[in-house]
Formats: sequence, C-alpha cells, structure tokens
Amino acid sequence: MNRLDDKVALITGGARGQGASEAELFAAAGAQVVITDVLEDAGRETAERIGDSCRFIAHDVSSEADWRREQ
Repeated sequence: MNRLDDKVALITGGARGQGASEAELFAAAGAQVVITDVLEDAGRETAERIGDSCRFIAHDVSSEADWRREQ
C-alpha cells in the first residue's frame, strides 16, 4: 500500500515548476491528483504526462467566480 492511497490532493499552480513536481510525487505515492492553473495548455500537458491519476481544471485562485464555478 502506498502512503497516499485513497487520498485526493488539490494542487494550485500545478501546471509547471514546483506544483507539477509535487503533483508527480503525490501521484507516485498513490494519490488522485487535481491540478489547477491559469496556464491551460501546460496544465493539460502535465495532467496527461502524469496519467490517469491526475486531472486538470482551469482555475484562477484569485477569482471568486472561479471558486464558485461548478466542474
């Protein structure tokens, strides 16, 4: 059993850099990962690279409307 099995990680700013690295580590440890970012193309590419355990949502954390938007 992996340390993060049955856990979900939400990582804002996950399209690239430190956020993407953390998403990869969390997925490798067994978590289902949701990454969000304003960088849509990079976010989709990162989620595809990580695989089935990762989902990308376009999201601006500074936007109240984005927090209220349903997916």
